[in-house]
Amino acid sequence: MKKNLLKQLKYAPKIWSTVLYFIIVAIGMILFAARSLESLRFDFLLQLFPNYHQHISNFSITLLLVLVSGYTTTLENKSLKRTYITASILIAINVVYELYLPFINTRDIMDAYYGISGAVLPFLYLLPYQHFGIMHNPMYENNKSSEIEVI
Repeated sequence: MKKNLLKQLKYAPKIWSTVLYFIIVAIGMILFAARSLESLRFDFLLQLFPNYHQHISNFSITLLLVLVSGYTTTLENKSLKRTYITASILIAINVVYELYLPFINTRDIMDAYYGISGAVLPFLYLLPYQHFGIMHNPMYENNKSSEIEVI
C-alpha cells in the first residue's frame, strides 16, 4: 500500500510560485552551464560583470541549495528559520574556503562575494513565497501517531 506524500505536507504551493521557482532554478542552472559554454553567457551580465563566468559556480550552487531548502521547509512548516541557518552556514563555508583553505582552489575574494550573493538573493523569492505562495493543503492528514504502516 503506497502512501500519498502530499498528505504529509501541511502546506501546498500555489501554481504561480511553483512556476517561478522552476524558472529561478533554470536560470541558476543556465548560469552554471555558462561558465563553460560561451553561447549561454548573457551580454548584459558581461557588461555589468565582465568576468562573472569565472565565479558563477559559487553563486549558482549556493543559490540552488538555499532555494531548495527554503522551498521545501516552507511547505513543511511555513518557516524559513532552517533556511536562514542553511544560508548562514553556506556563507561561512564560502568565506572560509575562499580565504583560508587554498587547496584545490586559489584564494579569491570574488568567489566568496558571489557565494554570499547566491545565499542572499533567493530570499527575494522566498519571503513573498512564504507569505503569498503557499496555501493550506486540503489533503493534509495530521498523523501524529508513531505507528508504522505494514505492507
